[in-house]
Amino acid sequence: MKSTSNVQIFTGLNGYSKPLLKRIEANISPIKQIINGVSVADFHKRTDNLVNQVIAQRAQKGLAIQNLIRQKDQHLTIEISNPAVLKQTRLLPASIDPNVMFAVFGDYVTLTSLDTDPLGLIIHNPTIAQAMHQIFDHLWSLSTPI
Repeated sequence: MKSTSNVQIFTGLNGYSKPLLKRIEANISPIKQIINGVSVADFHKRTDNLVNQVIAQRAQKGLAIQNLIRQKDQHLTIEISNPAVLKQTRLLPASIDPNVMFAVFGDYVTLTSLDTDPLGLIIHNPTIAQAMHQIFDHLWSLSTPI
């Protein structure tokens, strides 16, 4: 891991798991995320039960999530709105097709690329987080509830 006071960089399995686990550790609600559902679903298969554990811990702590997914990912039932796990999901406009997982919560931003060699970033910076909250909120307002 390379680290400064505000940025952590992870590769391999940690590139996926560390940004995901930071959401639970930070304990800040709501968590706002944008995902490529197919890439995430494929990666879930490689991480065994990690995602189910994180979802359960998030719901137990009362951490709500606002989830933006691609139009072509609306068939993925794990990504659909689910009040039982405090999840609201919307479909991004068709012109937006992210190939990364992005999350913002409080003063944290996480970015995860799930390519052949996964890369994850955790950024703790109020200025960057504020900008990402505004971008997310704008996209949320343009998106369709499901």
